[in-house]
Amino acid sequence: MTEHFNKHKKAYLLYGGLVLAFLFVLSIAMLIQDGAPYKPTALSFSILGMDLEIQWYAIFILTGISLGAVLAYNEFKHLGLDPDVLYDALLWSVPLAIVGSRLYYVIFDPTPNYNSFMDVINLTRGGLSIHGAVITTVIVLLIFSKLKKFSFWLLVDVAAPGFLVGQIIGRWGNFMNQEAYGPIIESDFWINAMPAFIRNQMFIDGVYRTPTFLLEGMWNFVGLVLILILRRMRLFRAGGLIGVYLMWYGLGRGAIIEPLRTQGAEGDALRIFGAPVNVYLSLTLFMLGGLAIVLLKTVFAKPEDPYYVDIGKITEGPSSDEA
Repeated sequence: MTEHFNKHKKAYLLYGGLVLAFLFVLSIAMLIQDGAPYKPTALSFSILGMDLEIQWYAIFILTGISLGAVLAYNEFKHLGLDPDVLYDALLWSVPLAIVGSRLYYVIFDPTPNYNSFMDVINLTRGGLSIHGAVITTVIVLLIFSKLKKFSFWLLVDVAAPGFLVGQIIGRWGNFMNQEAYGPIIESDFWINAMPAFIRNQMFIDGVYRTPTFLLEGMWNFVGLVLILILRRMRLFRAGGLIGVYLMWYGLGRGAIIEPLRTQGAEGDALRIFGAPVNVYLSLTLFMLGGLAIVLLKTVFAKPEDPYYVDIGKITEGPSSDEA
């Protein structure tokens, strides 16, 4: 046991530290309040006569992004890559991902109420979409990789676990806001099976609601563990891991989570022409797109395409393969 721990000590410290950091933020969010229902505002203050607020949603989103970046940095070091490339990629992708996330939400908002440009960019009103963030990030990394002559497939493979970390932690912002929930829970067994702090927060308008934010987080956690295991196995060429991520997330979001959210709060599920857009996007662009990438990087892979697990053994550094 001791030998096993010493061999994998860095991994235990890394993953244990990420979990503790998340639990610390979650504990602070609950401990400074009087109990459920928890308030969405973390801090209110005034500067130069302006009343400002910091929302827990923003704190959890930024925590998820930060911990995802730490995970990506560690993987860059493990593969022997230049961390400066990662820093530059983050400087490009994170701000634009937030913009893309907001624009996606605004476009498909089923209850639009935007009277000015300021309403569109006002994040304090809520409204960010993970789908928009992922799509924007992939586009930005594609452009970035071309300009930097760096492997696009390697970049998105390294980013895949970070996507899941950000999504797992960011959903707790929905928890604080009492949103992203599903239908009424009729069963006393399932009501009592929930931890008390979640059960009390999901008591909305006199009924207990399905905590779809938690279901999505659990699904993504399993996917995260799966990808962390697969990336140390000689199964996929560079690019295969992002395919696995897209398939896993697309299936869970499109077939399980989003159908439940359509039975939750009115206007919670984004729609196009009355239909839940995230269901179709998850099952087509994400799931089928991910399947196509996996096939491309396994069945139809070129002999010269490197396996992801072998990248660190290539002394010349990552290839600059075309996307």
